Amino acid sequence: MVRARRLILALLAASAAASTATSAQAAPLARCTTTAGDRTLCGRVTVPLDRTGVVPGTVSLRVKALPPAGGSGAAGGAVLALAGGPGQAAVPLLDAFASALRPILRTRELVTFDQRGTGGSGRLRCAALSGRGTLSSVIERCASELGPRRTTYTTAASVQDVEAVRAALGVDRLTLYAASYGTKVALSYAAAYPQHVERLVLDSVVLPEGIDPFERSTLASIPRVLRATCQRACHFTRSPGADLAALARRLGRRALHGPVLDGRGHPHRARVSEVDLLSLLLDGDFDRYLRASLPAAVRGALRGDAAPLLRLAVRSDAADTLNAGSDSDAVYVATTCQDGQVPWAPGTPLGARRAAVDAAAAAIPSRAFLPFDRATVRTLGTADLCRGWPESPIPQPLPPLPPTPTLVMSGDEDLRTPRADAVALAGRLPGAQLLEVPDAGHGALFSDPTDCTANALVAFAGGAAVRACSPHPNLVAASPLAPRRLAAVPSAPRLAGRPGRTVTAVLETLDDATQQLIELLSGGGRAMSVGGLRAGSAAIGRDGSLRLRGYAYVPGVLVSGRLPTRASRFTLLVGGRAAAHGRLIISRRGVTGVLGGQRIDLPARVLRGRSIGAAIAAAAARGPRPTATPIAFRPFSY
Repeated sequence: MVRARRLILALLAASAAASTATSAQAAPLARCTTTAGDRTLCGRVTVPLDRTGVVPGTVSLRVKALPPAGGSGAAGGAVLALAGGPGQAAVPLLDAFASALRPILRTRELVTFDQRGTGGSGRLRCAALSGRGTLSSVIERCASELGPRRTTYTTAASVQDVEAVRAALGVDRLTLYAASYGTKVALSYAAAYPQHVERLVLDSVVLPEGIDPFERSTLASIPRVLRATCQRACHFTRSPGADLAALARRLGRRALHGPVLDGRGHPHRARVSEVDLLSLLLDGDFDRYLRASLPAAVRGALRGDAAPLLRLAVRSDAADTLNAGSDSDAVYVATTCQDGQVPWAPGTPLGARRAAVDAAAAAIPSRAFLPFDRATVRTLGTADLCRGWPESPIPQPLPPLPPTPTLVMSGDEDLRTPRADAVALAGRLPGAQLLEVPDAGHGALFSDPTDCTANALVAFAGGAAVRACSPHPNLVAASPLAPRRLAAVPSAPRLAGRPGRTVTAVLETLDDATQQLIELLSGGGRAMSVGGLRAGSAAIGRDGSLRLRGYAYVPGVLVSGRLPTRASRFTLLVGGRAAAHGRLIISRRGVTGVLGGQRIDLPARVLRGRSIGAAIAAAAARGPRPTATPIAFRPFSY
């Protein structure tokens, strides 16, 4: 028995498209609000629910646009931004699109619209997906709930909706920016209407034939992505890929269990299975902090310390939710099951589909599923998703790929739409340029920590060759292995014994608490407190100060105190069964105080660069502590 909604959120899928005639009724765009400074324009385009006429009804597509930054005229044409999914609404992402695409919007209008069944375009709902049951039974109930209209949420229909929006706006040629599943819609539209496409920017591409139901390109990319995440920082292991494989085998036999502390420092039981481990890898596509923490957490679990991995799993579960007001998991299922890839022949009856999936999986060599097993991949892949869907997906015609100028972007650390697929697609598109983006995950344009993708957009829009991105250190370095005891912590410079180790443990504790809170802010979380790895909690006050309450990163070393946003110094109380007890004062000049009766006096110059905590010690008097810009936007989150 499975919780269907959670499973659907973890799945990756795409579909192919065909082209048909379209008709639409449109209302002219007008200002969305009367608020001064708000330049956005809103409107609706009404299209048939089913262009064949079999299923009656219409869909009112919500459209939102932003005039060119350089003036009211759109001399450079329009950029239409397509979201992912299938099932993700685009209108709520207008500001995010505008920020990412700013380099090419001075003379171009930016247009978005909620694809049918999402957001303000008749958001499709299916109560069965929130229920319990076998995956097949849940999907079958959803199909029954949706009725005949389920057959109208296809990629082909979305292609015709794009054309209807273009015609209603009176724009002759579009520059299409699309990511994830949106790249399939964009490619299909360009194939059907090449005369109306100026350029294509395809980010985190899905191949025209769709995603493999068994995710083989994703699985094959895991060792490379882990090496890219580590760079040279994973000194605790010879091979992060081998560590992951070993842990996956162990979890296949028995899941990990243990406590995880909430923001008040209270323990709750948590569990990590082999399926959860694969889900964590995929969630890392959107979260560089998660990616940076995973190799050490995996190594720690292999060595008997499950706490870091359990904490990552709980934090990832909390972040992995749909936008309840915009996105549609019902559209995801309907589109995938109407025209996605399935491992059975067209027309296969419902009762024979499980055997067909079993046979298809058995025909694939075991090594293709590594570092996981067949059962785990089937749980998070799409091979079994549509077994209970009444219609059997009909193979879609694959029209010749358009000779449109195309820029293909791929994040080096993207697993859901891996670099191998981008390379393959670029090789099939006449004249396409491929941009591989270091230290970027899914949605390379949004996760690139440098200006490489922005520069590439400008060059591509101007008809110039795109320059390759330069290698650089990852924005967030791979996390170190969490110590299991104070004896594993090195002494601070010029100090020996327990006091010396305690000083280092305190700085590492500050490092961990700071990173956990930055990650919370970067993920757009509303909670302002986190639990310690071993004990206690940390919270951000209304004034921006950081407060530690018995926070423990190293077992038996408890740190308490308040770190003001601006202060020349702050004091930390140190306790715990393993620590040298006492008080430390951290200021511009370094760390002073008394631990275990021993005087501590360490200048900042000998601590600088050892940890985030040491950086705080060196810079406390010069201004606010380092913070992160909230990044609530999780682009193309299916």
